[in-house]
Amino acid sequence: MKSCATSSIEHYQIITGYITDLAVYPSRETFIQARQLAGCADINLNSIGYLALVYKINQMIAAQDSSGKYDTPTPNIEQYYRFKLGDNLIEGVCSRVAFTDGDYVEVVVDPMDGGSYFAYALRRPVDHLIWMHPYVTEGTEASVENPKIRTSPIVKFMELIGISSCIWGLLQIYLQISLVPTLYLFILGAILLLPLIIFCGKKKQVNTGSPIADRIYTTLGYHNPKQFSIEKEQALLLKKLEQLSANYIATYQGPLTEGEEIIKEFLNQYKDQQSPSDTESDKLVKQYIKIEQNGMQWVYLYRCAPTIPNYITVIHTERNNDEIESSNQSSNSDNCP
Repeated sequence: MKSCATSSIEHYQIITGYITDLAVYPSRETFIQARQLAGCADINLNSIGYLALVYKINQMIAAQDSSGKYDTPTPNIEQYYRFKLGDNLIEGVCSRVAFTDGDYVEVVVDPMDGGSYFAYALRRPVDHLIWMHPYVTEGTEASVENPKIRTSPIVKFMELIGISSCIWGLLQIYLQISLVPTLYLFILGAILLLPLIIFCGKKKQVNTGSPIADRIYTTLGYHNPKQFSIEKEQALLLKKLEQLSANYIATYQGPLTEGEEIIKEFLNQYKDQQSPSDTESDKLVKQYIKIEQNGMQWVYLYRCAPTIPNYITVIHTERNNDEIESSNQSSNSDNCP
């Protein structure tokens, strides 16, 4: 019997606590094999999030490697992991695992058949990092400048005339009359409906976010989850770094010629610099640079942790006398987006 998700379609659950028994798997195959050896129920990974897409991309990478274009094999774009929070078994996937045993984390999970949980986001309050499920970064309305956009009256009027022309053309064919050349009616209808087709197509293109992100951000308590983007959130923290790197390149007089190499040199210096004027955001950014690994993506800095809604199930596995690190490490939730 294959495991499947069992929770609400609107939101997930949260489990907090200290990681124990962490195991990391470099591929889908090694993860599935480990589950089988542990006697776990079968799991249909293609039915979870965007893991079917991840699998296809890894197949494309493997095909490129087999063509002999690259000297060394390209690693998979994801890593699977298993760990425990208290007695709760958590399984999940991210680009690169940079958390470890003993870390206090807050994990957005979906219950699975068999009693385990699958993680869709993992938040580490001590350094304001959040690991997201692959290809999940923004809500379904995050790319829309005005989510309440509506079809204009002019477009609606053209739509009405276009549809009416097509209907009248069909009636003429059915009644075998020809008050107006039928071909002209169909051409007029097609011309008038074209702007509507283009408009709807453009509107659909800007709605490119993920419904999984909607659920994650709803679970975490963001005020407008469908409009929230963790990439935009992180960009606010990286503005100063971008300006400093631009200044470094502008005044650079060293031996390097490639912009990417110059930026890498700057980051290697910047991450170890300590200054009395460093803000908390500066310290978080420097820590983020230090832990960043080759191939790491879908891992972001967040500014603050909103208050979790009362209707979200939260399982605290830390002991009552443990320090709840999230309360000390997160910023004021009143200022959260």
